Amino acid sequence: MKSLLAGVVIVAAAGLAGAQTHTKISASAIMIEPVEVADVSIPEEFRYAIYERLVQHVQASGLFQHVYRSGDREGKKVPDLVVLHTTVEAFKEGSQMQRELVPVVAGTTTVDVTAKLVGKDGKELLDQKVAGKVRIFGENLGATNDLAKRITKLLKENF
Repeated sequence: MKSLLAGVVIVAAAGLAGAQTHTKISASAIMIEPVEVADVSIPEEFRYAIYERLVQHVQASGLFQHVYRSGDREGKKVPDLVVLHTTVEAFKEGSQMQRELVPVVAGTTTVDVTAKLVGKDGKELLDQKVAGKVRIFGENLGATNDLAKRITKLLKENF
């Protein structure tokens, strides 16, 4: 009886383990599109910083053979190209001085985006909310660096 129960537990655990794994996405190249903005007020320098830092972090990750910027004609020739779209959903500019005087309590800068990855055929491969923050020390634009790191981590988990 005990061995039968143990067998059932092992089979159930194996079934759960299989259910939790997900299919990895495969692509040799990615094109990063400029940051779009929903109904949010965000300074232009934040939009540009998000885009530039995303390009830098994704290139440095080594996940893709090629990282293309928006509009690069060479990227359109790649058969397994994926395209990354980021849309700012929320933005709160904090205060660097407040963060340094009263850490963790005040002054946090946050940028919330939706990161969507689309295949060359237009099929959506990934759609996830990601937040970037700077909480204690650092300039407000540091939130864009944190955001780029988190999006790159999301890509690593799915490729």
